Amino acid sequence: MTTTTATKVLHFEPKSNEYESFVTDITPYQAQYILDYHNKDNRKITKSQINKIFKSIESDNWLLDGQPITFNVEGNLTEAQHRLAAIAKCPQKRTFTIVVVTGVDLGCFSKTASGKPRRPIDEIQRKYKKAHINEASILGDVLKRRKGDRLVIQNAIYHYEDWISYIQLAIMKSGDYENLFNKYSCQKKTVSAFIALCQRYGKLEECSTLFELLDEELDEDSNVSTLTNQFVKFWNKNAIDLSNEKRMDLLYAMLCYATDQIIMREDGMIEFSTTPTDLEHEPMSKQGVYRKFLA
Repeated sequence: MTTTTATKVLHFEPKSNEYESFVTDITPYQAQYILDYHNKDNRKITKSQINKIFKSIESDNWLLDGQPITFNVEGNLTEAQHRLAAIAKCPQKRTFTIVVVTGVDLGCFSKTASGKPRRPIDEIQRKYKKAHINEASILGDVLKRRKGDRLVIQNAIYHYEDWISYIQLAIMKSGDYENLFNKYSCQKKTVSAFIALCQRYGKLEECSTLFELLDEELDEDSNVSTLTNQFVKFWNKNAIDLSNEKRMDLLYAMLCYATDQIIMREDGMIEFSTTPTDLEHEPMSKQGVYRKFLA
């Protein structure tokens, strides 16, 4: 397309040797025009990212975040193709205020250091300067166990404020169970998440009873209760060949099941009578504290 055509459609010229910026409004039609004629030197578009941005526009409108749409000296788009693709999906009568930068150097992305990706903990620490990465790690596991929202930047503040008191209690109580947390050191965020869930849903007393028995069971030559003795043996047998992610899933289900057994007999003199299949999500979601924590 000629310069005249681009200027006529967009009201600015993408191809320029001048490094400059300005604010303008574009329509979905103009966004698609840029993608069709000025996006010849870019990475592959990811549809899932387009859909994510489109849903964000639908739910939160188009927010003026200061992120520019950039063109290199050859007039090719170098930044914001996914945003433009999301805009192109919107009703044609809408307009979107954008910052445009032209005259960007060729190859700037391959020659300069990439920006540090933002994580949920970054968003949390933006508002709560003393927030610790361990808290975000436990929070992410809490949400996973509830099979609801995944911890992302967009919901990090909301869930942090909702759960932080329970998470801080879980971190504090972890010091009471040194043997337990040493044994499950690679799964400690899941153990802490379990404590937080028990606190929130009224099962902290049962959780404490189970953890005290397990912590004592893990002392050398201890045989404290039928439940905890079989719990440790079950873990040693069934977790050995699993990835750490699967180990965390298994341990969480085991803790839920064992807590159900403690509710029936608090001294732990009861069988840990289950199988790995019985501890999978589908059967566990129909009973006991595992089901309660999904609510």
